[in-house]
Amino acid sequence: MSLDTKNVKKNGQKPKGQKGKEEICSKPEEGMPRKQRWSFYSRNDEYVVKKLREGKANAATGTGWGFFDKYFIFLWITGFIDALDGVQGKGYSRKLVGITKLILSYSTKILLGLDSLNKVPALLFKEIALLQLIGFTAIEIREGVCKRGKGKSQPIHKDTLGDFLDRLTDDEVEYIVSAAASLLCKNKYIKGSTYILDSTDLYISKVIEGAGTKKYTKSHYDRKTKQVIKQEEIRHGFKIIVLMEAESKIIVAAKFAKLNEHESSYTLDLIEQARKNIGTNRIKLLLIDNAFMDGKTLWKLKKDYKIHFIVRVRTTMNIAADARSFRKISTSDDKNIIRACRGKGKKKIEVIGIHSLTSYDQYGDENHSRMILRKDFKANPLNVVMVTCWDGQEYKSGKEKVFITSLDVSSPLDVIDSYDLRSLIENCCFRELKQGWHINKYPKKTTSAIRSHSMLTLAIFSLTSAFNSEKGQLQTQKGIRRLRDENMHSIHKVVIFADGFFAILDIEELLIITRAPPLFFFRVDPVEVKKRFNLID
Repeated sequence: MSLDTKNVKKNGQKPKGQKGKEEICSKPEEGMPRKQRWSFYSRNDEYVVKKLREGKANAATGTGWGFFDKYFIFLWITGFIDALDGVQGKGYSRKLVGITKLILSYSTKILLGLDSLNKVPALLFKEIALLQLIGFTAIEIREGVCKRGKGKSQPIHKDTLGDFLDRLTDDEVEYIVSAAASLLCKNKYIKGSTYILDSTDLYISKVIEGAGTKKYTKSHYDRKTKQVIKQEEIRHGFKIIVLMEAESKIIVAAKFAKLNEHESSYTLDLIEQARKNIGTNRIKLLLIDNAFMDGKTLWKLKKDYKIHFIVRVRTTMNIAADARSFRKISTSDDKNIIRACRGKGKKKIEVIGIHSLTSYDQYGDENHSRMILRKDFKANPLNVVMVTCWDGQEYKSGKEKVFITSLDVSSPLDVIDSYDLRSLIENCCFRELKQGWHINKYPKKTTSAIRSHSMLTLAIFSLTSAFNSEKGQLQTQKGIRRLRDENMHSIHKVVIFADGFFAILDIEELLIITRAPPLFFFRVDPVEVKKRFNLID
């Protein structure tokens, strides 16, 4: 049920902005302020009761509020639905359907787990209650929004959603992701200071304009020859690069890129985007995969943004080899080495913290990199944590896991515990997005449609993470109470739709209005009901 909470008044009063009944429009899209054309019914019990007595009500439903009812209430109370009004639909020359209706329709398709637009007509467009939640009127649901397709596509053709995604601009889809992050931060769903930066690939079956191409080397063991065989494979597609808050699993910034583009070139853009979305001083620690390894970027993070980092080092890097040379050196021989151990048996973990290694000469600003070949060049120091044993399995010499960090490594186990949070983005974000949210199932094989589909999925994923939190459920319940009358939560209530308005009535009131009153009344006074609605038998 779609409710315009800003216009909700007491029973019998006209919605705000209506001067007289002659101005009540036959469809919500006609004569209403621009902001309301796409969205919600407004409440007018008196008008709906009049239409009900005339036998001209459009639809009726109970007040059994399910998941989607609560979810859309959540979108309303966080301000996300209002924020969608900022998407202007620049790719359209004319608009038969409001942009926000299309965004909410596709968002609902994502929430339903539909991996194909072909499933939309049967599994979404047949659900009248859901369509009313999204904002479609009874006339649109029954006849469609376009006269040309009247009676054929109800309320719209499935391909309209695919075309809509194709027409959204890069700025518009980034705006939606940013709006979700900003509003969730404003509503205090984002409280942590540790953030995870990572990317995942989105493959397509053939080359399309705007896609990237990347060569991979795959290895497999041949049992017959008893050898490891390496094969080269060429893949086409894109990648999404996201910055996620570790505690809430909310994505605060995201970029869509070609498959062959290097992730490190987007790091600072994502940081800037996140700072605009959630505030300049919220990010204190950044957990980074080695794909984002770039000395100038790491230097800027620490010196300009005051953000600490932990990065896993590639095996072939000099600083990795340098760190491994400290494995057999005792702490008594070198005070810069700290050894730590925790657990026993299969839970045993051993790490070594090393202060101030200077083997990563790219760590510095622009001027620093120009001086690398000079004799008087001095590299900037970085701290290192090396894992020599994990879950009871001791790593062989040269196979240790090495991490560089700007944090102090006096307690190296704490550094490793922090970096272990990075696995959340792979297990709780990317895997979930691909298996449960079908982010890699594209509605249309064009770059813009894949980009819009991916970014919208990220926004809805973040909003759902917040909605499913304890705070999200509590805030939703408060929103429902704000939306209802004192007794609206009663199981005895029904909702009646007429034209662009709705009424919330007790079942006993409904029977009186429809001239079929029961012999006994338990909740309402029939005299008061007739007086309130000016009913004349």
